Amino acid sequence: MPTGQASGVPNSVIAAVSRYDDAQRTVDYLRSFGMDARSLEVVGAGLRQVSRRRPVPVVKLTALGALQGALLGVLTAVFITLVAETTLTGLAVVVWGFVYGVLVGTLWGLFRGLVRNRPDLVSTEILPTHYEVRCPSDELSVAQTLLADAADVDDGRVERGVIADAPHPPEQHRDAA
Repeated sequence: MPTGQASGVPNSVIAAVSRYDDAQRTVDYLRSFGMDARSLEVVGAGLRQVSRRRPVPVVKLTALGALQGALLGVLTAVFITLVAETTLTGLAVVVWGFVYGVLVGTLWGLFRGLVRNRPDLVSTEILPTHYEVRCPSDELSVAQTLLADAADVDDGRVERGVIADAPHPPEQHRDAA
C-alpha cells in the first residue's frame, strides 16, 4: 500500500461468525445503537478453494430436447404442408414432423447432457470459512461494549471468544486518601 494511504478495510475485528446472515445481524444490531453503517464492514475471511462437479441432469436435458424437437418438427411440418406439394395428407406430415422432431431433439438433448457431464468439467470457487465484522480502531471499544451487553452473544450467534481485544487505556491508580 502506498505511504500515507489508509486501508480500505477497517482493521479491527469485532466479531467472527460462521454465517453471513449472523454477521449481517451483528452489523444491524450495532447500527441500531447508532454506529455508522459506513464504518462497519462484513469481510469474508479464511478463504479456501473449493472444486466441485456440478452434475447436469441428463434425463432432464433429454426430455427438454425432445420437447423442443417436437415443437420444431411440428412447426416445420405445418410450414411444409402450407408451401410444398406432397402425396401425404396434412395430418400425416404433421405427425411425421412430430416423430422426427422428437427423435432428433432427444438425441440432441442426450448428447448435450453427456457432454456437460464429462469428468473434466469442474467448477472452482473461492469461499470464506467465516465472516468477520470489522470497524475502525477508534470505534472498537464502543462496538465491543455494545456486543458484550448484547443478548446475541449469549445465544451463540456471535462467538464471545473471537471478539477482538480493545486497546485498553492505561489504568489510572487511585490514591488511597
